Amino acid sequence: MRVDVVPDEAALAVRAADIICDVVRAKPEALLGLPTGATPIETYRELERRAAAHDADFSRATAFAVDEFAGVATDALGTNRAFFDRYLNVAFRALRCPDAATTHPGSHIRAFADEIRRSGGLDLCVLGIGVNGHIAFNEPGSARDSRARAVALTPASRNAHAEAFGSLDRVPVSGMTLGVADLLESRRILVLAQGPAKAPIVHAALRDHQGAEVPATWLQSHSDVTWLLDGAAASLLSGARE
Repeated sequence: MRVDVVPDEAALAVRAADIICDVVRAKPEALLGLPTGATPIETYRELERRAAAHDADFSRATAFAVDEFAGVATDALGTNRAFFDRYLNVAFRALRCPDAATTHPGSHIRAFADEIRRSGGLDLCVLGIGVNGHIAFNEPGSARDSRARAVALTPASRNAHAEAFGSLDRVPVSGMTLGVADLLESRRILVLAQGPAKAPIVHAALRDHQGAEVPATWLQSHSDVTWLLDGAAASLLSGARE
């Protein structure tokens, strides 16, 4: 497990884009797992800039969302599909996202995970981390062997998406997610975190014993995971260096 600390959001976006581009350069047909949220927006803008400048080519790579809301129209304001349409303006071979409008979220997300496995598995899975330690929508209480499933979203997760949906009462109460075990099957994992609000949970994820109370601690058992942090998110880690 590596911890890479950079000065600020701009540096984090550049470094994250470097890692993503390196994976695709080494394997043009790479399968990527990608998150939503505020943290990766600048990274996606950096990928767009590189593609426009012909410094990167994603035309043979496929991107998969690691989670999605359930029980709402696919193109509703705030869904992960709407997020990618707005912020990820990169010409992938395909961008696959679970259908938020499915009437059978459990079976739908299991089939989505099966598609990833049949396609060869994720070469790189990029993740954020919630203030409660969730990764994708694996909320506190998620076991290491948990698989793709429908989940009830915690108040912390719903609050984090209230602005995107327009108000808290519009945020769905459930979602679909790749499970912890599915994420750990990725060949490589990159975790992004920035800002002082993430410092306590980053410290817990990296320093606490592995356990379901903080699902991000399960990443400690992966053989190739990089935590990419800005200075504020790394502020509680003793010995962290830029």
